[in-house]
Amino acid sequence: MVADLVSGERGAFAEVAQESFTLPSRYYLEPEIHAQEIHKIFQRSWLYAGHVTDLPDEGSYLTEDLAGQPILIVRAKDGQIRAFFNVCQHRGHILLSGRGRLKGRIVCPYHAWCYGFDGTLLKARLTDNVSDFDTGDFRLKPIQLAVVAGLIFINLDPEATPKDGDLREFEASILDHLPEMPHYAARHRFEFDIAANWKVVVDNFSEGYHIPVAHPKLATLYNKQGVSSRLGKRYSFYQKTARSGFSDFETKGDEPYLTWTLWPNLCLLSLPGSPQLVVLRMSPNGPERCLERADIYSPPELESPNLEAVESLFADIFNREDISLVESVQRGLASLGYDQGRYVVDSEDSWFSESALHRFHRQVLDALADGNQD
Repeated sequence: MVADLVSGERGAFAEVAQESFTLPSRYYLEPEIHAQEIHKIFQRSWLYAGHVTDLPDEGSYLTEDLAGQPILIVRAKDGQIRAFFNVCQHRGHILLSGRGRLKGRIVCPYHAWCYGFDGTLLKARLTDNVSDFDTGDFRLKPIQLAVVAGLIFINLDPEATPKDGDLREFEASILDHLPEMPHYAARHRFEFDIAANWKVVVDNFSEGYHIPVAHPKLATLYNKQGVSSRLGKRYSFYQKTARSGFSDFETKGDEPYLTWTLWPNLCLLSLPGSPQLVVLRMSPNGPERCLERADIYSPPELESPNLEAVESLFADIFNREDISLVESVQRGLASLGYDQGRYVVDSEDSWFSESALHRFHRQVLDALADGNQD
């Protein structure tokens, strides 16, 4: 429960969406709020980092910068995937960059301290005469890791559990529709440097209210009838159906159109008539910019149906339209002529309104308030 619901120039954020004003614009602009979000949201949440097929063999690794921290994920000799802070325990040098495969050990490029894939310090040059030096005291610092439908998540909070993030329920909702997802592989990867706060991008994905206006081609893809949903504490899932005759996928009218969000910054979609899954994450890069990473996962067959159509529709049309929208919103949020609006919510609290947007904002406020009353 947020002790003091935030207010702006028009009024307060309310528990009920139909009665609430939106978040004041300062939540998308102020460095102090941004810093709190990194600490209280991103450093305490389950964050997507890749897929198990990115690490096919012993010594396969990938590196990420998540929540402002350098992360290393590697497949160890026992086949397990492990995550560590990507920092040498000697003087703090970054150990690895990019992706690749190692032969037997992790070697720091600064002073050549060597680590096993389980994080143990194997060798430290010229330490034989260092008083009370014990290699066991200098293991790489581990990070919590969970695998969900083949997707890899890490959490910087050592006390967090997959239950906290609804990860198992989220996994079930994916496997119900894409049972082969643990065996999928990324066929396309994109990066978009967006001039907008990370929440603006998640806001945009959270509601379908704008689609008939801003995405005319996408609006011809789905029906507004027969929408079902599954809402957890930390995730949401919406299933719609395709209209018949969508030329890019030759839809017949009963194919599912699936969308998910997972707190705090993950958005997924599977377009009708296509087995692919598009996974998007929005990483904050200061109060008014974010890096959007998009991975398009496809079944293991070499010739995957509609892969190029999905890539073209997403990257060249839908996402470029969205980037234009969110960057315009960010400019407007910084204007002296705007502070708050209202949530437009229908009686069904449907995906076609801004019900999920209000829910996401409530989660943001709850997270920021956590610990304020200690």
